[in-house]
Amino acid sequence: MAITRASLLATTLALAAYSQSASALNILLTNDDSWSTENIQVLFSKLQAAGHNVILSAPCTGQSGKGGAINFMKSVSVDRSKVDEQQACVGDTDTSVAFKNFVEGTPVMAALYGIDVLAPEIWGSAPDLLISGPNEGNNLGYMTNNSGTLGAANVAIARGVPAVAVSAATSDADNAAKVADEVVKLVAKLDASRASGEPLLPAFTGLNVNTPEDMSNVAGYRFAQVGWNAGGYDVKFAADLSTDSTTMGYVAQALLAAGYATSFEAAYAMAQQQYAGKAGVTFVNDGLVADDNANSEGVLLGQGYITISTIQANVQGSQSKDAVTRAKLASLAE
Repeated sequence: MAITRASLLATTLALAAYSQSASALNILLTNDDSWSTENIQVLFSKLQAAGHNVILSAPCTGQSGKGGAINFMKSVSVDRSKVDEQQACVGDTDTSVAFKNFVEGTPVMAALYGIDVLAPEIWGSAPDLLISGPNEGNNLGYMTNNSGTLGAANVAIARGVPAVAVSAATSDADNAAKVADEVVKLVAKLDASRASGEPLLPAFTGLNVNTPEDMSNVAGYRFAQVGWNAGGYDVKFAADLSTDSTTMGYVAQALLAAGYATSFEAAYAMAQQQYAGKAGVTFVNDGLVADDNANSEGVLLGQGYITISTIQANVQGSQSKDAVTRAKLASLAE
């Protein structure tokens, strides 16, 4: 096909538009697992390597399941000593003091610190994008209402900052790099798909992104509905936590890691002794909430896909926002 002056001009203008949109973004990272997790630190480095300006504001301690929790009008510690003050953790870590003086920095509080204090101080403006995660474990279906990962993303969306909540099936170091690579790819696609000066996503819109356990054999990307499928895990109140194997397993692992026991078996017995007769909420894998919709996040994730669901701080995005998002990321799901 002959190259005309008009086609050459059109190509030049298209390349110019692309170069304007494909630029360094100001990205704020947060999560609900604490600032020091492998997942968030690897993503921090990968985004920087891709040329973006990145700051991090996350809870000092693990805050899974806190949803949109906020400690209103309580003084809270902020540690700005992390990585040349490009990273901060929010929340008091001295648990030796009386509980009334121990104020945890929730995911929402950490996200707000990044939006209201850290970003204006460093960039003089709000972030172009907030990324919450990658979480250690998937956030699917109705369980997103309880997720601190989604809570942080939702408060950013409500403040007019585009947000992407990312959840990984594991905290494995090898998977952390693979998940981070996909997030960098997703950000690049959002950036390249917008016109100059246009935000990365429609106003008050975010994404819930989940990645499968086997990141070496990803089936591809799929647009999904948040739905009800919680990925096989539901929540349930237990009258005696010491009889719940899931709770005891988590507690035993924590006791073992902290050096309170020399074997998992000893740690498990210690956990049972501590929790005997104590009630609380736990995870169950009994399929309490059924969802076999082919477009549900949990169903598609189980098939090995990376799922993308549009959210707007109230679980599911509208059809119009979903359509805009699909157009922006269409090539990922081909």
